[in-house]
Amino acid sequence: MSSHPKSLDALEPLFEATSVEEINTPTTPYVRTAACLIIGDEVLNGKTLDTNSNKMAKLCFELGIEMKRTEVIPDDPDTIIESVRRAANEYDWVVTSGGIGPTPDDITYDAIAKAFHSTPLVYNQETLRRMEVSSEIRYGKKDVPENVRLARSRMALFPKEAEVIFPVPAYWVPIVRVHKKVCILPGIPRLFEGLLHGYRPYIALDPAVPRPIRCLIETKIPESGLSPLLTRLTEDGKRDGIRVGSYPKWDAGVHVSLIGTDQSMLDRYAKIVQDETGGELV
Repeated sequence: MSSHPKSLDALEPLFEATSVEEINTPTTPYVRTAACLIIGDEVLNGKTLDTNSNKMAKLCFELGIEMKRTEVIPDDPDTIIESVRRAANEYDWVVTSGGIGPTPDDITYDAIAKAFHSTPLVYNQETLRRMEVSSEIRYGKKDVPENVRLARSRMALFPKEAEVIFPVPAYWVPIVRVHKKVCILPGIPRLFEGLLHGYRPYIALDPAVPRPIRCLIETKIPESGLSPLLTRLTEDGKRDGIRVGSYPKWDAGVHVSLIGTDQSMLDRYAKIVQDETGGELV
């Protein structure tokens, strides 16, 4: 089964994807931890609902990467600079979402270039070429006013030392990677998700690190009634490599979450929860 979103699989490839070998070398560090920075005043003022950090968290879980932090920050250059520097210092992989369109409030490329001393911004000719090809296919060959052309070209103006990665043959939009670990993505959810999933082969994963497994048990017992059991399992889980969580469903009991890497151990814990609560696997 394809790892790409269904909408992505249905698109016709227009371009060549960047070679994975061009990006990953034998010395590329493994990615074990990650952070996501959601950039945009429209998220903070309630106009736009962020779903991109959730998509990234799900991908990280699937790949065995510990998603350590999500931040929502404004379209403010000083805030972006501080946040992206801090995240890059603390985590192996940082993904930003938003602020890379053609309008004056789209300042993410410029701020991140300043954060890593990768100024000035320079036009990427391959991105401009792909943008033009895609536009002609979608809208036909049209004369574009100079001010519109210049605004559109801003979307190909990247930090000078950035890597420009095209993971999806159907998209002209690249992932711009700075400092070998900061990946700059658009905020549009469909593009974000498509590029994020397309980037999977470019992520260096430690083959010795097992992928996590999640098990959910639905119970009808209130969370307070489950507390003694959960306390006991949490303590035992520290020894057995099982993380225990509980998530109340309003007027519908509680989901008990078990996460581990050993299926047999996970099954044993799940049986304990089922036997003591009468719960059912979800």
